[in-house]
Amino acid sequence: MEHNGSERGDTLVKKERNCAEYTSEKLNRLTRIVEVSFALSSDIALEPLLQKIVDSATELTRAEFGGLLVLSNSSDKYEYFKVSGAFKPHGFPAGTGILSLPYKEGTPLMLDDIRTHPNAVGTPPGHPPVKAFIGVPLRFRNKSLGSLFVGNGPGQDKFSREDQTLLTAFASQAAIAIENTRLYKRSQQLARLKERKRIAQSLHETVAQYLFTIGLEAEKCLAQAGPCRATLALIQRLADRANEELRGAVFTLSRDTSITKESLSTLLSELIQEFENTSGVKALLIFPKVRPQVPFPVKEAVYRIVREALTNVQKHAMASAVAVTVSHEGGMLSVAIQDNGKGFQTSESSGIHFGLLTMEQLASNANGKLIIVNNDDDIGTVVRVTFPLRENKEIKEESREPDTSFGCR
Repeated sequence: MEHNGSERGDTLVKKERNCAEYTSEKLNRLTRIVEVSFALSSDIALEPLLQKIVDSATELTRAEFGGLLVLSNSSDKYEYFKVSGAFKPHGFPAGTGILSLPYKEGTPLMLDDIRTHPNAVGTPPGHPPVKAFIGVPLRFRNKSLGSLFVGNGPGQDKFSREDQTLLTAFASQAAIAIENTRLYKRSQQLARLKERKRIAQSLHETVAQYLFTIGLEAEKCLAQAGPCRATLALIQRLADRANEELRGAVFTLSRDTSITKESLSTLLSELIQEFENTSGVKALLIFPKVRPQVPFPVKEAVYRIVREALTNVQKHAMASAVAVTVSHEGGMLSVAIQDNGKGFQTSESSGIHFGLLTMEQLASNANGKLIIVNNDDDIGTVVRVTFPLRENKEIKEESREPDTSFGCR
């Protein structure tokens, strides 16, 4: 009887110890979730917060490694990839395997052995083996933002439903953080847009009127013969040119955010169509089939240079046709504007020379190089500008390297 009593006592102590450990684990998990919730309301930047979330999820599920994928707001490519644990990624996943299933299907995925899943593609060289796996979607108002996942190698314990619930809680916090950041950025963009429109209106109402008046006064003086006629003619051309530049600036400032949002091909297509409608000159746009994503500084430079070149064609070239060709080869983005007019003359009026200086400055500001030459047959002019894509860290090609990160592409 004493022996049985001792066994019952040991069992009771063991149960109490297990209960205490379970309670402690629950409390630890709850504490970490609360910590992340407080971080959501602080000034912490998005990327450190996402890293904190994936670190906490990996640790509290006792996973060997984990990761968090965030989709870009405007495409199906990845914007962020945060990892934790026993591996370091070499680029973004390809988005064609198991890691993409949670956000594509909108449901959690828990596997005791990932190798048995039909979407498993193995692991790249140097990557730790993966067996147990949980992946949950990041969702905000029925919109998929990415996925949060953890994995264990062979011999590790299987994950539980509680682990999946915990991962889902962290995924919800990550989704809120992402949407909060994007909302803040949009509000900043709206504020900048409002200020740009205010500046544009102010320029139009003041400076433009002054320039117009200067041009009228110069025109009156030109009607009278005298030794200052050449100087007055120059003043008139300068005023006209300044007015054109001002109209261009006002137009750019008041274009909302289309230059930022639209692709380069769309912007140039609209520009070509507008040029044809106003000038009557036949225009053609040639764009490569594989189109790189061009960052805003280069895109704005290309757009303004093409617009300037087309303005010169309309005013000075006496051309019947013009072609705008965009090419991408050997890490270089090249844009050529070629017309069939009278060719570039060094004796042209000061207007075209100021346009040349403007184009050169635009190209230089975006690390580009501009050249202007006449065609070999002396019929027409070619304006060519090139930008080194590989040297510009802001430029991201649409194609990505094959996945070498988690082995579950």
